[in-house]
Amino acid sequence: MDIKVLKYFVQVAKDQSYTRAAEHLFLSQPALSKLIKKLERELKVPLFRVQKNGVYLTDYGEQFYRRVVPIISEFDSLSAFVETMHSAPVGRLKLGVTPMIASLYVVDIVTNFNRQWPDIELQLIEDGSRALRKMLLDGSLDLALGITGASFPDLQDTVLFKDEMVVIASVDNPLSRYDSVTFEQLENQKFNLYTYTSALSHQITERCVKAGFLPKVNISSSKVNFMLQMTECDRGICILPRPYAVQSHLSPKVKIIYLKETFPWEGTLMQNGNTYKTYIVKLFERFVVRYFEDKRLGINKCEIT
Repeated sequence: MDIKVLKYFVQVAKDQSYTRAAEHLFLSQPALSKLIKKLERELKVPLFRVQKNGVYLTDYGEQFYRRVVPIISEFDSLSAFVETMHSAPVGRLKLGVTPMIASLYVVDIVTNFNRQWPDIELQLIEDGSRALRKMLLDGSLDLALGITGASFPDLQDTVLFKDEMVVIASVDNPLSRYDSVTFEQLENQKFNLYTYTSALSHQITERCVKAGFLPKVNISSSKVNFMLQMTECDRGICILPRPYAVQSHLSPKVKIIYLKETFPWEGTLMQNGNTYKTYIVKLFERFVVRYFEDKRLGINKCEIT
């Protein structure tokens, strides 16, 4: 039973005329009559009786009319509600983010997103990429912003940006004589390293092993500023994403040293491919992809309509 046909039925009942109802509905009178006849056949009862001075409801039609009017009203209300959901969505998004990405981009992302959709609450959970992936798998998060790393069959990664890692060393460290180095040259250095939950910690260790040594860890921390302070005091080196090193206004007591072998730093939007995507999840996904596309193009403001 089509809701449109029910609305046609109500219009005929109100106008007490197929001709006037057809005009209001922008239909031809024969087409309207045919649809009403089809409805009567479905219901197996006559809904109207046709007289010389008009079209009137039968007893069956009266009963049907009383049931149909509130149904149409509820349907219209529901349709309006759905429209409101899309134009001004309300809800919550649980977003995981790594400390590094949080310090570089999250304030700008949240500010722009909140400006456009003030009724969506962003609940932020900060941790390393490996921990965030596990939270996505157990349903604790809707989405996460991290870096590429160990793949999980059920997780989907959308690469948002690509950059590189650089070495930070004290100017008192002999390494600071170089503008670029290989991993082999880091063998005798002590590392200020990320904690185990960080994908970067594993990536750095893997590259050291590939170069023929295990990194000597001075400290491991999730606090990048602490790692930098230790490096500034010539207590080890650290390896950071280039954008963080550039934007952090590093102390003149340290130097950025580039790596001769490419060590990419790739940011990604991570999500569980086996979970239902709500409208809010899809909205944020589109927004953050567009945000980083705009950054590549030098556009500061990201607006999705």
